[in-house]
Amino acid sequence: MNKIEIQDPRVASKIIAANAENEKRKAELGFLGKFYGSGENVRLYIVGTITLGVLLIALVYTLIPDQYRSPDFGLKEMWTLVVVPVESTIIGYLIGSRSKENGG
Repeated sequence: MNKIEIQDPRVASKIIAANAENEKRKAELGFLGKFYGSGENVRLYIVGTITLGVLLIALVYTLIPDQYRSPDFGLKEMWTLVVVPVESTIIGYLIGSRSKENGG
């Protein structure tokens, strides 16, 4: 990184303070914070990631040949016991969290 020579000590102290604040914010965010950021929509991003993950797993399980699937856990069980309940729970959570935010 290039070093910048700063003559004014007030400017230098402001730069140092800003860098310290930036490092502090990075430390507070942690691993998930680096990925999702911080703010109002973080919950939405996390729930969206879980939703896409469940759908991706279900899609892969649906598309693999029958010989590689479990005989006790077929497509019907996958979609009725895993995907539909998880997705409906996520939709209910999103609706409930939005109505709570709006004071409902």
